[in-house]
Amino acid sequence: MSTKLTKQTSASQRRNVITHIICITLSAIIQLGLLLYAQHVDSHPERYGGLKYTDVDWRVISDGTRLIFDPDEDVEKIAKGWLVRTLGLKIGDPYERSTFRYTPLLPLLISPTLVHPLLGKSILVIASLLTSNLLLSLSGKATWLVHSIWTLNPLILNINTRGSPESIICLLVVLTLYHLKRGNLKQAAVWLGISASWKIYPVIYVPAIWSYLAMTRGYGWFGKRIWIFGGVVGGTMVVINGLLWSIWGRPFIHHTYLYHLTRLDHRHNFSPYFYPIYLSFFPSPAAQSPSTAIFGLMQRTLRHPLTSFLPQNTLVLLCGFALHPTSLEFTMFVQTTVFVVFNKVCTSQYFMWFIPFLPLIIPQLHLSRTKTITIITLWIAGQAAWLGMAYQLELLARQVYLPVWMAGLGLFGISIWVVGEILDGYHTSGESKSKSE
Repeated sequence: MSTKLTKQTSASQRRNVITHIICITLSAIIQLGLLLYAQHVDSHPERYGGLKYTDVDWRVISDGTRLIFDPDEDVEKIAKGWLVRTLGLKIGDPYERSTFRYTPLLPLLISPTLVHPLLGKSILVIASLLTSNLLLSLSGKATWLVHSIWTLNPLILNINTRGSPESIICLLVVLTLYHLKRGNLKQAAVWLGISASWKIYPVIYVPAIWSYLAMTRGYGWFGKRIWIFGGVVGGTMVVINGLLWSIWGRPFIHHTYLYHLTRLDHRHNFSPYFYPIYLSFFPSPAAQSPSTAIFGLMQRTLRHPLTSFLPQNTLVLLCGFALHPTSLEFTMFVQTTVFVVFNKVCTSQYFMWFIPFLPLIIPQLHLSRTKTITIITLWIAGQAAWLGMAYQLELLARQVYLPVWMAGLGLFGISIWVVGEILDGYHTSGESKSKSE
């Protein structure tokens, strides 16, 4: 009997390996095809109504890369850090490119794009495929779940091949989770430090990780290993950001971190704050009269960073400390989703941040088929309604700002309801067993 069971297990493992190889290969082929298609469309936008496939973010990052490696002789284009001035290095300043708000690590990583754009974008493809491998290792036998939700997800494939660099931060966050679940504390701390240096938002995971290490791993809230973990995270961030600051100076600190604290984006996006911020940029003459003082106060309040940060970060902190300490991936998923939904700027790229956690938590979700179909249908319908309005605004030049905002509020409400249903339906194996008893 045991021999037969062993053979069945081996056969199942071989099928999973073959399935994984096929899906990874298929994803790589599809993404390569989309990159070639993007190059064609971008070279002939007049054939496609003046539209380009590649996202504007990629053009901004590529321009930043060129500025770093091939700066003009103008001293204003040279990096402004003390190390560059002291050693007389000829390193360009990517922040001379308007709207460049990234860490310099990103243009350095995709620097092969200077040889050919496909080489730079291929790094994003590799990052997404490496994430697939890590997710499969974390999820155990959920091969099809990982590949359907991440590896072959049309949303992931589209956003990645358009040049949005979100697959890199997803890889860094998953690496952090991977090492935490494997008990490799120092490696996890290093990856968390790198993640938070790449984009600031992974700092939201500190409460969840702290709870996990203190309660699940049994290290105590202020045990020696907690201090070591925190010290390695902090040390990693200090070394990385200290080096970047010494090269690029104050512009690096401002554009990479401080800018996002006061960022106000009046362009249409999913955020419920979009329309009030838009109105505050273009006040009407009537808004100066005393009768509209209350309206003016509301506009100023909505423009203030604390208006969005306070509810957003309060919920993120509560989730980090109050949710399942034994299920770190679930807590990180809820934190990420809440952070994205309540953010003052929200675009489709941000949805990539919580998608990697889905294959890890779905096996523990106990939802009826009807409820599952309802959740998926409503969330897709909410996005479709918003995209329909946004199409009229952006491509047909119709003044539909209010309908776009209302569609965004609808998606906001749906997203909150979905998070509530997931919170209600998530049970670990231990909880499910105790409930059945």
